[in-house]
Amino acid sequence: MIGLVVLLVFAFAVSAAGYWWYKNRVESPPLEDPLNLLVLGIDRIEGAKAQRSDTIFVASLRENDLRLLALPRDLHVKYPDGKIEKINAAYAHGGAELARQVIANFLGIELRYYAIIDYDGFEKLVDLVGGVTVTVPQALKYTDNAQKLTIDIPAGRQKLNGKAALGYVRYRDERTGDLGRLQRQRQLWEAFLREGLPKISLSQWQEIVSAAQQYVKTNIAPVIIYRWAQKLQGLKPEMVQIKQAPGEPLCKPKPVGCYIEPDPVRTAQLVNKLIRRLEVVTADEVRVKVLNGAGTAGLARRVGERLQYEGFSVTHIGNADRLDYQQSYIIDTSGNPQKIKLLTERHWRSSLKVVRPEEVRDIIKGLAAKGVTEQNADAIIILGQDFQLQEDGSGS
Repeated sequence: MIGLVVLLVFAFAVSAAGYWWYKNRVESPPLEDPLNLLVLGIDRIEGAKAQRSDTIFVASLRENDLRLLALPRDLHVKYPDGKIEKINAAYAHGGAELARQVIANFLGIELRYYAIIDYDGFEKLVDLVGGVTVTVPQALKYTDNAQKLTIDIPAGRQKLNGKAALGYVRYRDERTGDLGRLQRQRQLWEAFLREGLPKISLSQWQEIVSAAQQYVKTNIAPVIIYRWAQKLQGLKPEMVQIKQAPGEPLCKPKPVGCYIEPDPVRTAQLVNKLIRRLEVVTADEVRVKVLNGAGTAGLARRVGERLQYEGFSVTHIGNADRLDYQQSYIIDTSGNPQKIKLLTERHWRSSLKVVRPEEVRDIIKGLAAKGVTEQNADAIIILGQDFQLQEDGSGS
């Protein structure tokens, strides 16, 4: 969704505002660099009193450099009146302007601009470009009678039309949650850049421009959009970075219900890296192997999935060399204290002892005998019998 929104807004500018600008020789204001843009995908549920933002991204643009920060819609944030609510309610309460203000305050960044598209517009725009070809790893099926939503996409390589593409980026299962949905959105974005965009004809662009005027709302001046469109003409999939703001899923008795509690420290680190472009280590740069050394069924899988959701790169999930470990370990195989700090700063309920491989040579030998080595890992986590999962069912 984000890729189509950003590109189609720029396409509109190139086709319409560009000619007007050159014809009238209007002096353009200085460009912000980077330019930060809030992108909202708006739901449209029949009978609902207000629309909420189902998909939320902050796009940060530099020349041939697009960085996207996804914000889970259930993230709990502070509103200007001091109340704590889910982030996706901001649009329903005060439109794009309140959403922009709430998200800018949460991230601590300058965020002047927004672009909004609803489901109808998304479907129409995908159909206008002739669909998007993706490989679906497993069948996706979901029915929500209240929203009149049915998703039924078989596994395999196929071209998705607008309706199917919308279902593909909206689908969210219990196991992978927002992380899986973000991966599908990225896959669709890359397919569009790789295959869809180069094949668009001039007549299709004219239709797209007309549709964009109907379905995309933005407060960016046409001249500014046009100049940024020029800077992004050579954009390729490898030039796009997509990350998700970290948080801890929690569930409490009504009226609170389920939500995502933000992690302010790790969010600030991610914003510094992705939006401000500072040299800091973020969770996605930490490769982790998670091993069950306690014998509790599904322990490593649940912890591994929790770490993946928080942005860590989990390269292996399985059993340790034995299942009677009393102590839980983080084996530092990287020698990079910043990477290990990101792991130890998590709110573990149990104490994980940090050791270097040379301190636990017997453990390293035992793991190697089972085929688990230090290769492709900055840390190896062994979950012992002292490790406890969170009681709220959110993972580890």
